[in-house]
Amino acid sequence: MAVPARQTQRRIGVAQRPKLRLRPEHLLCVFVAIVFGVQYFVFRGADVPPPTSTGQGERPSPPKSPQQLQQLRKSLADSLHSANNIHDENPSSSPPADFPPHYTTFSTSCSSSQNWQSFVFFFFAHKVRQPGHVVRIASGCTPQQQEELTAFHESTVSKLSPDFHVHFTPDFTNVSGDNYKYYNKPFGVRHWLEHWLRYEEKVRSGDDAERTEAEDSIVMILDPDMALMRPLTYDFTDSNVLIHKSKRGPPKVKKVMHGQPWASLYAFGDGPFRVDQNYVFANRTDSPALSVTDDDKHNSFPGG
Repeated sequence: MAVPARQTQRRIGVAQRPKLRLRPEHLLCVFVAIVFGVQYFVFRGADVPPPTSTGQGERPSPPKSPQQLQQLRKSLADSLHSANNIHDENPSSSPPADFPPHYTTFSTSCSSSQNWQSFVFFFFAHKVRQPGHVVRIASGCTPQQQEELTAFHESTVSKLSPDFHVHFTPDFTNVSGDNYKYYNKPFGVRHWLEHWLRYEEKVRSGDDAERTEAEDSIVMILDPDMALMRPLTYDFTDSNVLIHKSKRGPPKVKKVMHGQPWASLYAFGDGPFRVDQNYVFANRTDSPALSVTDDDKHNSFPGG
């Protein structure tokens, strides 16, 4: 087919003109830049000590030798010890006599990333003076990982508080044969309840005081990528937390009690109930999930 020369030239020009296309990696770069920009403007006014100078206005180089690494660890331990002494010199008011035992738990693997997340979690729990015990539940560690983690906990984390603990559990990833790593959270917490807190043993004991203490204990389940900005307790009476609105209205008593657990709102609504429940619970036809009311679906289960 014959095409006029001018039209051919115009078509070639269009084909050769580059088009601007936004690729996913471009959007990701913009997002990261915005995040770092916001963090800079938010934290630049914080009371952060300046970096140590080498004399020429340069940052010190990272430790290269085992001796330098050991010195860095010692400096970190000394800093933590000093911070702990500050809290000892300025003790907070003691909790009331009826204040129940508190256990703040968080479930992790034994990866490097969750190791430093856990250290940050412990540090902020120390900084805000979180009451009670703080427990890292580590699942699926190799013997070497468990040895290294225990050593670090004893040499560094325990300097923050004797009430900071680490509890090791087996790997529950394949507990149902479907290789789901998030099984480690519920089964890890259960393992801790049974073997560390000894909940069932205390409840069934003949000691009334021990049974009451176990039944009234407050257990909080968080994630390692969280940081406490203030103490988290069972009492929200004077707190400014936003309470999810429902037809039932706000709770009359803003405390965690028997029959009244609390959770942060996880905005998936009744999503888990929109799938075929009869298929999901084909082997558990007596499951309470099959008889949940619409009100509970919207107001009781979207917690995470």
